[in-house]
Amino acid sequence: DGRRVEDGRYAAFREALRAEVGIPAERVFTDPVRTFAYGTDASFYRLNPKVVVKVHTEQEVARILPIAWRLQVPVTFRAAGTSLSGQALTDSALLKLSHTGRQWRDFEIHGQGEQITVQPGLIGGEVNKLLAKFYKDNGLRTQYKIGPDPASIESCMIGGIVSNNSSGMCCGVAQNSYHTVQDMRIVFMDGTVLDTADPVSCESFLQTHRRLVEGVQDVARRVQADEELVGLIKKKFAIKCTTGYSINALVDFPVENPIEIIKRLMIGSEGTFGFISRVTFNTVPEHQHKASAFIMFPDIEVACKVAAVLRRDTRVDAVELFDRASLREFESTEEMCANVEGLRGCGPKAASLLIECRGETDAELQQRLEEVQASVSGTGLPVGFSEGDLRAVDAYPFHRDPKVSNLFWNARKGLIPIVGGAREAGTSMLIEDVACEVDKLGAMSVDLIDMFRRYEYHDATLFGHALEGNLHLVFSQGFRTEAEIERFDGMMQELAQIVAGKYGGSLKAEHGTGRNMAPFVEMEWGSKAYGIMWELKELFDPDYILNPGVVLNKDPDVHIKALKPSPVAHDLVNRCIECGFCESNCPSRDISLTPRQRITVFREIKRLQGLGAPTPAEQQRLKDFREIFEYQANATCAADGMCQEKCPVKINTGELIKTIRHEELKESRLAGGSAMAVVNNFGAFAGAVPTLLNVVDFFHGVLGPWPLEVVSKGLNRVSGNYIPEWNRYMPRGASKLREPAAPQAAAEEAPRSIPRKVVYLPSCVTRMMGPARGDAAAGDASVHDKLMSILEKADYEVVVPKGINSLCCGMLFNSRGMKEPAAVMGSDLEAALLEASEGGKYPVLTDTSPCLQQIKSQLQAPELRFSLFEPVEFISTFLVDKLEWKQVRDEVAIHVPCSSKKMGVEQAFTSLAEKCAGKVHDSGIPCCGMAGDRGMRYPELTAASLQHLKGKFPEGCQDGFSTSRTCEMSLSNHSGMNFRGLVYLVDEATSPLKAKEASALSEEAAVTALAPTAAASSSSSGRDAHTAAAGRRDVGREEESEGGVGGAAE
Repeated sequence: DGRRVEDGRYAAFREALRAEVGIPAERVFTDPVRTFAYGTDASFYRLNPKVVVKVHTEQEVARILPIAWRLQVPVTFRAAGTSLSGQALTDSALLKLSHTGRQWRDFEIHGQGEQITVQPGLIGGEVNKLLAKFYKDNGLRTQYKIGPDPASIESCMIGGIVSNNSSGMCCGVAQNSYHTVQDMRIVFMDGTVLDTADPVSCESFLQTHRRLVEGVQDVARRVQADEELVGLIKKKFAIKCTTGYSINALVDFPVENPIEIIKRLMIGSEGTFGFISRVTFNTVPEHQHKASAFIMFPDIEVACKVAAVLRRDTRVDAVELFDRASLREFESTEEMCANVEGLRGCGPKAASLLIECRGETDAELQQRLEEVQASVSGTGLPVGFSEGDLRAVDAYPFHRDPKVSNLFWNARKGLIPIVGGAREAGTSMLIEDVACEVDKLGAMSVDLIDMFRRYEYHDATLFGHALEGNLHLVFSQGFRTEAEIERFDGMMQELAQIVAGKYGGSLKAEHGTGRNMAPFVEMEWGSKAYGIMWELKELFDPDYILNPGVVLNKDPDVHIKALKPSPVAHDLVNRCIECGFCESNCPSRDISLTPRQRITVFREIKRLQGLGAPTPAEQQRLKDFREIFEYQANATCAADGMCQEKCPVKINTGELIKTIRHEELKESRLAGGSAMAVVNNFGAFAGAVPTLLNVVDFFHGVLGPWPLEVVSKGLNRVSGNYIPEWNRYMPRGASKLREPAAPQAAAEEAPRSIPRKVVYLPSCVTRMMGPARGDAAAGDASVHDKLMSILEKADYEVVVPKGINSLCCGMLFNSRGMKEPAAVMGSDLEAALLEASEGGKYPVLTDTSPCLQQIKSQLQAPELRFSLFEPVEFISTFLVDKLEWKQVRDEVAIHVPCSSKKMGVEQAFTSLAEKCAGKVHDSGIPCCGMAGDRGMRYPELTAASLQHLKGKFPEGCQDGFSTSRTCEMSLSNHSGMNFRGLVYLVDEATSPLKAKEASALSEEAAVTALAPTAAASSSSSGRDAHTAAAGRRDVGREEESEGGVGGAAE
């Protein structure tokens, strides 16, 4: 439209942001790297904005929009950027409201949780966690959640959920955004704010915006008078439909209620009508009793017919459909095959339904299960894995056991990663999203499978929400040649004809129209309804300033323009689909690039480096990218790997950054030589640190904190962030590691079958760093003092590895990309642990969670595989029944380190803290950003990650606990209260078992519980016991993982 060029309007826009709105320069990005980084969302399009603005408040948006209108600068709003259809992209001005710190995150829960008011920057999953906490803290009868449950709920934000009319696996149509939003605040193009919950605001709007109000009323009046159009609208919105605008608002509400119509039109408008700054949801119950069944059918049409019957005749909660290609991905999973008869080697046309029922009570759940089973049996349709091998329905029972039901739902969640991970490097993974009436689902599925076969999409899978007639079509696609683009266009044209033309379905069921389906809106809706949508657009946004080209677009080829290339960059990240799920876990998301952005910028650097004969402009671009990348992507990456926890294809961007650091260090002999010098003299190095810390602490006591803060900040700056910045919670030197005490027999009458013996590895961090000055509760005791005390109370014999003063896991070097020094340290440590544990016979306990993760990541000796424990795991597994426990605090805060989260001990951490305190408050921080000493060298990293801690905990909460000493320093600094090791709390809360109780404790029962398969050999009894305990621990992790519809919801 000619408005994406710099003819002076963008310079004027930036100046107006400064002068008229007061937005500082650091929140306005125009550099080539960050504008490129924001040029991608979860779709397969790329549009690089001219300017990116981080907006903080509704008032700022209300001031910016009139400026954009005046200067004719198109603007696009962006929340999490997880949209799949290109609706969060622009080549003009991008207004970004996520990753803006504490902004856009307010909420208020009403009543007993039946309603919640939220701002658009909260993640959907966060909102459900807030409701769950409210339910738990207040001991309520019913737990609530928001209705929409998209697959991206743990990453997408409320702004996107409402603007795209999100639904999901369980909510169907009845509980989607359109039907569960009660009220909202809207910022319109002229800067006016309408609060639909405020009668005064509504009345004022009706008076000041008569053109819009009367225009909407006129359109609604004409639509309601057209029976044919009313019938079409009602039919279309009886199934899932996000193609075009929510014009059901024009028939669902009387013309005399224009505010309600406008409110509903905003839902699903994808930022093209205005900005939604606050929303109130009517929530829905979250039932705790649930069961799932995975039922096989000989072909997909039979499965779809059964789904239609279940929709019509039962109160089933979710029904997921899988085609034969999807089932093929499950066949390699032994557990799936063990729980689903005939899955492996099922017939060539086989399909399946994953069914879940829920109930408020166990009795209600049982009633629904019987209802579903009777309904499936009553259809008379064949059940089984092939036409020649049928089964009764009860061959595929419902499972209440979370382990089995989670297995089913996790397999469902894993389908997209499998397809995405297996695709050819250089291609993109596409997810199309269609729907039709459930009675037509089987026939449409057959046609779509045939279409993919003819277009040679051999990896295409078809699965989805059968209860709603909603299918997801997942396949890989390259955009490298004209032939590939032509094939894609041909397939899309036929897809539209099949879904919209032949079956009268929705080309976008729940992912929003975006750019992807904008050219096909008229095909689906017809010219009359399509014309109505254009009228509405011009009423709300007459000059096409708000996200133009999205939802409606007169360019018939826009779906094959601005396609995003996916250049081959590195094996670690080639599988990245740029979905953005990783971003909410990244500690640097508010100050620099996110994992998704690091990868997309890295891809561009590799593309530029691979050019055979780059132009001067391309050479300059590469230079700029590399210079900006150094801080934005490399220096500020914590490399903790928490991005991997949310990544659907399990990419660890931290590993990429460490690889880049390693390559850089290869060019520096000095750095490599210095690192090896530290390795070769690590005992002396580690021994000197406590003395240094005590000297610094002495000056802290004499001079106070201010001089040290000022001096260290200056040294940090002049040294290029090499010297750490001091803060008042820096530790003193650790006390010396004392010799373990000799154990006392707990009860002579109960001879032990399992020896109470453990190898204790005090990490180099806890051997160097003691408590902070002013931490009265810690006193002078270091972490190893407290852990030794706990082990002594449990009557454990403690073995410390030989040469402990020179041992280290190697993380100090690995996080900097120093792989060779890290490998040397890791190898020496492993040898020492093998000797101390007698080849893995006895458990090995380390007191710092990140160190254990590092040890496990480089482990070579299989004997140690099940022998390694961090404090929470060890205490929960071995010591709980060997100590007296009492609650010694009313309230405490905890922070589970990112390494502990990755090892699956989060729930155990909370449970252990609850044995010691009345109420336990989780920090809710995915990663503190400390990353060893990186958070001290780049203090803005931890400041950004932990900014939400201030005021998070109630006044009565004065103590915090974790299992990483460096993390605790930063947590203390940003919360204003002392965080220390969880072992301090456990030591205070425990005492030795009384003699009688110790005598009554049956070691034989412990043997039965911990080592049901223990070998007869007495020499291996200790190994068998703790190996079995580790195995039981792994089972527990599976049970604790999110399952059922809530965890796997699409």
